[in-house]
Amino acid sequence: MKIIPESSNYGRLWRTMRACMGGGLLGMDMGQQAVRVVELKRRRGLWTCPHRGSAPVAPGVMYEGSVEDVDGMADAVRQAWSSSGSACARVALAMPDATLITQAIRLPAGLPDEQLEILVELEAAQYMPFALEDASLDFCILGPAGSDEIDVLLVIARRAGVQRRLDAVAAAGLHAVVMDSEALALQAAELQGGWRGLPDGAAYQLAWGLAMHRYAG
Repeated sequence: MKIIPESSNYGRLWRTMRACMGGGLLGMDMGQQAVRVVELKRRRGLWTCPHRGSAPVAPGVMYEGSVEDVDGMADAVRQAWSSSGSACARVALAMPDATLITQAIRLPAGLPDEQLEILVELEAAQYMPFALEDASLDFCILGPAGSDEIDVLLVIARRAGVQRRLDAVAAAGLHAVVMDSEALALQAAELQGGWRGLPDGAAYQLAWGLAMHRYAG
């Protein structure tokens, strides 16, 4: 998933992140109890974890998946980054699935991107319990549905919730370049499995899955 531009409700969040290739990337798990970060390296098919770190999150900073105290979260992010020993400032984040609205929809096939985005926006309005201007939208084409239609996965998040995470990262001196869903990042990590080799690997599964975006493509 890619960061949503401020000028648009769209940000091809679930598309391949080729921009991550060739540069470092930290996977960052912003949890209610702790922030955890991972930087991965892959060479000749082998994965290593040269940098990882964590820091506690103070009570009240995060509530039910929402960052309530941006400065407090920025402090935890800064400490986790420092403890990792990584010099990488590019970050992949995730939104909790409880904060996302997902809906499978069916649209005509063969439309230009601009027309497809207009139709997605019209469809999204049916499922949002808040105004369109308060939403961040994304969609992923799942595949063909017959000869003239496609199945599309629509993803909706409150813009304010996304922005608070971005603001905390920026206040810590880092740059967020990827936004994913926690479920997809965890699934990717589960399939790859390298985090199991860490002494406390289960705690780093989400961050590991997010760090894998560097090698997507």
